[in-house]
Amino acid sequence: MSFKEIEEILKKTEGEVFEKATLNSLWKLMSKGYITSFDFPISTGKEGNVFRAFQKDKFIAVKIYRITTSTFRNISKYLIYDMPNVRRDKRNIIFAWAQKEFNNLKKLHNAGIRVPKPIAAEGNVIVMEYIGSRRAPAPLLKNAAIKDAKKIFDKIAKYLRIMYCKAKLVHADFSEYNILIYRIQPVIIDVGQMVGRDNPIAIELLQRDIKNIVKFFKKFINVNEKKLFEYVKGGENEIRKSS
Repeated sequence: MSFKEIEEILKKTEGEVFEKATLNSLWKLMSKGYITSFDFPISTGKEGNVFRAFQKDKFIAVKIYRITTSTFRNISKYLIYDMPNVRRDKRNIIFAWAQKEFNNLKKLHNAGIRVPKPIAAEGNVIVMEYIGSRRAPAPLLKNAAIKDAKKIFDKIAKYLRIMYCKAKLVHADFSEYNILIYRIQPVIIDVGQMVGRDNPIAIELLQRDIKNIVKFFKKFINVNEKKLFEYVKGGENEIRKSS
């Protein structure tokens, strides 16, 4: 399949022209069999697009970061501590960001947190598990019908605790906009900006994450910001005692 053929497929689903570097990344992934064809766009954001695609007869999700994104300086501030050797130009920053998100997905998946299972990454493109039905992708928490708010909140709290204590990561942009609800279970997404627990601003970011999620769930149940913070951090003390 040529660059032009790939570009035509994407233009049919999104109506957007992608950079040559993006087409090159997609060509490599398609040549290796990770992507067979594209279906339709799931979401479009300032930093990139997510498509539903096929890997043979299986649905997958393909996330494409725009290399010409206007927000790359905001992205770079999250890379300074974790990836200090990344060259400060748009292409290298976006490539590093995509790889960082792919690596974070692997860490979270291996820690037992429900995320889209990572499949492959190339340049500014990530291939991952598709979350949703044949008819439609899973809704964001903000748009989902909340049938059992306590059950969902408790699962999210558990994931935050595992994230911080076992995976040693902080999401750093946690809210109802970065959680999908699939089969009455939360699925964590958009993990490129995550920082390590040893990052100097990790606690500040964790507090912000907790504040955001508590604010959302207060519309449904009685939840407490301080108690959730203590619960998330408390697992760290348990690990120290057992080691």
